[in-house]
Amino acid sequence: MLLRDSTDASVKDMMSLKAYQTWINKSRKNDKITYYRGYLVEPSIQPIAPTQDIKRVEKLQRAVFDTYLTNLVTLVQKRHGRFDYEYIAVKK
Repeated sequence: MLLRDSTDASVKDMMSLKAYQTWINKSRKNDKITYYRGYLVEPSIQPIAPTQDIKRVEKLQRAVFDTYLTNLVTLVQKRHGRFDYEYIAVKK
């Protein structure tokens, strides 16, 4: 589930923080969601929809990692190409 953001096309392959929190609250064990597609380490150099909105990316990244630290999800990634990864959360 990737959300489209009409205000900034450069972050079109990034889930909103609110949508991720809703998913955490409603998902069941082993449900999966792609919360980001690109390169979390440096979003401005990713080949798909590079973004300069680093703060927004970092907020989502922190929120997802917090759910990992609280043992709610397992985090996995799938490499599609250079600087192109699919970041997936799997509900525990």
